[in-house]
Amino acid sequence: MSRPCWVGSLSFGLVHVPVRLYAAVEPKQVRFHLLHEADGARIRQKRVCSVDGEEVPLDEVVKGYELRKGQYVEVTRGELEAFDPRSSRIIELEDFVELEDIDPVFYEANYHLVPEMGAERQYALLVTALARSGRVGIGRLVMRHKGHLCVVRPFGRGLALSTLYYAEEMISQDLLPELSVVGQRPSDQEVEMVLRLIESQSNTFEPRRYHNTHRERLLAFLDRRARAQAKLVEPVPPAAPAPDAQATAERMEAFRRIEEGIAALRQGGRGGARAERRAASQGALRYRPQAAREVRSRQGEGAEHSRSRTDKGEREPT
Repeated sequence: MSRPCWVGSLSFGLVHVPVRLYAAVEPKQVRFHLLHEADGARIRQKRVCSVDGEEVPLDEVVKGYELRKGQYVEVTRGELEAFDPRSSRIIELEDFVELEDIDPVFYEANYHLVPEMGAERQYALLVTALARSGRVGIGRLVMRHKGHLCVVRPFGRGLALSTLYYAEEMISQDLLPELSVVGQRPSDQEVEMVLRLIESQSNTFEPRRYHNTHRERLLAFLDRRARAQAKLVEPVPPAAPAPDAQATAERMEAFRRIEEGIAALRQGGRGGARAERRAASQGALRYRPQAAREVRSRQGEGAEHSRSRTDKGEREPT
């Protein structure tokens, strides 16, 4: 869960509710960095004096209010902090008004207003009372050293707080000359036709029905571009090392000896047995366990046959 951006209490009259403030929206914008086209490195921006072109360290930077073109009144950070609104951990609701009386143009930022641990009952009481009254509370909030006008209203399972622009921040329509031109009044038939069109497309507002198609298309394009660039710079796998000539010759010699041993086994007889023993001594039969067992079996049978003949010779008369 995200960290609260403000912790305090909501108060009016005898009602005092400890609350926390969380951001209700997170703008999903595709942000870009400035890169050097030649090597793709990030561009660093520096503070440069417009007179001598030299870089200015941060400790030499002061703020200035422009009175007229090129003329400024300098102020220090300490002087500005003296005018910051006094820090307060209380949202004091001053008035309760109809929600429809607040034009959406006044809304600035939206937050979730949730109860602190242990203040759930007071919080639920306030939510129920505001919902039944059909009104919203107007109050003041000090957050990040800045004072805000705000509205507290029921929202979903709890409360929402929205900061409001002040009236002096609104741009008057009187400054727009296009709106001062009086056009020809539309006929009743034209109005009726537009009303039927509006009725045919009337629906309930479902926020999830509307998507930021521009962002989705842009992210899809960036994904395709990243895949294409990855293929272009994909490293070539290193070539397999060439086999060592001496190792190859040794393997070929070992194979030749194996083949000789197998050929000798197939011939049989004493000559074959000698070839088998020779091949075994040269390490050929260790590659063929079955062949080695056959050689040992035949050697054992030959020894048994020799002992049998010797025994018979001793028993025969001279």
